[in-house]
Amino acid sequence: MHRGVQDFIAWIEQHPERGGLVRASPATAVELAAVEERIASPLPADLRFVLSRYNGGELPSGLLLSAGDHEPNSMLIVADELAKRMGRSLRDPELLLPFYRSDDGGILAFDRSAGPVSDTWPIIDYYLESGEQRLVHRTFDGFCRLRVAEWSSADFGGEFSLASYLNSGRRHTTIEPDVSIAHATVAHALRRAGQPEEALRAYLLAARCIPAQAWCDWEALKLSALLGDGRAAWESSVRLAARAPKTRWRQRETTPALVADVLAVISPRLPARAERVLRLYDQLHMQAEGDRERQHIAEIRIALMKHSAPPPPLGARIPSVVPHADTAAWLAALCDGYRRGKLRDEDLLFAPSYASLRAKYALAQVLRVSRAFA
Repeated sequence: MHRGVQDFIAWIEQHPERGGLVRASPATAVELAAVEERIASPLPADLRFVLSRYNGGELPSGLLLSAGDHEPNSMLIVADELAKRMGRSLRDPELLLPFYRSDDGGILAFDRSAGPVSDTWPIIDYYLESGEQRLVHRTFDGFCRLRVAEWSSADFGGEFSLASYLNSGRRHTTIEPDVSIAHATVAHALRRAGQPEEALRAYLLAARCIPAQAWCDWEALKLSALLGDGRAAWESSVRLAARAPKTRWRQRETTPALVADVLAVISPRLPARAERVLRLYDQLHMQAEGDRERQHIAEIRIALMKHSAPPPPLGARIPSVVPHADTAAWLAALCDGYRRGKLRDEDLLFAPSYASLRAKYALAQVLRVSRAFA
């Protein structure tokens, strides 16, 4: 049994009166064996130990599913629901094995497809409404350690805020530094806190994890272009330009043409020879969808070769904050629009109507506006 699991059990035993905690009786050997027989696989040893002490029950931030199939919140009932959604059998070795229902509606489940040894299965967060899946814990021990850290924190149970969101992400990165979503949470919180340089570093850390949240490199590329950080832009653009199927591009939340447009903005600062940058455009060109995008990327490539101005970005739109004769008042309006969620990074990078303001100010200062949660 790992240390985090020991601490998890100890915390439950030491806080019997804690609100939101309802302990269940231990699972019997027969109940545990029944689950293993139905899924045709042993349970992870640490989970088996926890269930042998508490067969399900309410916890301060969720619900531990029970061994068995007699209750709605039992592992086999929830697993059967997942099997029907995915069109698979309960005995399919690639079917997720659920064990926890989060307060936010997500189901935490072991990723059985990761290998034949149950003790090595990572933990996936699965959302029933969307079917979205993301790796949130490398091990069950990491899950236990983070829960104990959360429950023991000074801000647990208080009002949700930007500070508590950032603290939660930082706790996760400390416990599991190789989990992408932990760094992505920190990055998102830092962006809202008006700390773009720190957010950029966190996005890059998230993008270096395996597997990585696919959209982190896109966020990093936009931030690095606005901040003028060529090294960060090069790192993220190399990963973004890598050959990938259309599903991966959807997960990246961008397109080859948009990546090409942002690269055109930051290209003078990239720490790479011109031929290497042009090679990225060749990779993006091969993956573009439709003649319009391919032609657009080709035109940017030609402009870079000739050291001339690239074509207007395909991602440009007419933003809601209109130009102003007084540039200081205009910049203040941009900051206010960004605070209220009316402006996007793409507007700051691409909007043709902002060209004169970009020539006078570094619009990265708009990113320093703090945007607390409403």
